[in-house]
Amino acid sequence: MLALLCVGGGITGYVLYERAATPDRSAPDVVVVSYLQATFVARDDNRAKLFTCTGLLPSVDEFRNQMVSRERQLDAVFSINVEDVRVTMNGESSAAVRAVVRRSATIDGVQQSLADAWRFEVVDQKEGWRVCSGERLQ
Repeated sequence: MLALLCVGGGITGYVLYERAATPDRSAPDVVVVSYLQATFVARDDNRAKLFTCTGLLPSVDEFRNQMVSRERQLDAVFSINVEDVRVTMNGESSAAVRAVVRRSATIDGVQQSLADAWRFEVVDQKEGWRVCSGERLQ
């Protein structure tokens, strides 16, 4: 009886761990928001790569580097929010996702905010949706 209880506990622990460790790539908007949070909020390239087709996206990576440089110049830390996420399906396994990335900070005692619109191309692969490209819109 004790052996069965231990095996059952081990299996339950494994299932719960897998659910917590596996990134959610269930929908185009979910994968884009998760990617942006990993890139801009957590600043974790390894986590961000879990949501992309082939690794880091140069345009997004460059934007993050500019943002980090600006934070150093202003001696401030930006708070990042992903807003107004909209999905346009281009078929069963392809979609375009538009999102606004808002950077906010208090600089010299004044709350300031900038918003940038982005467009991402995502595809549904075997393990779920992945972000394949991203561009900042003018």
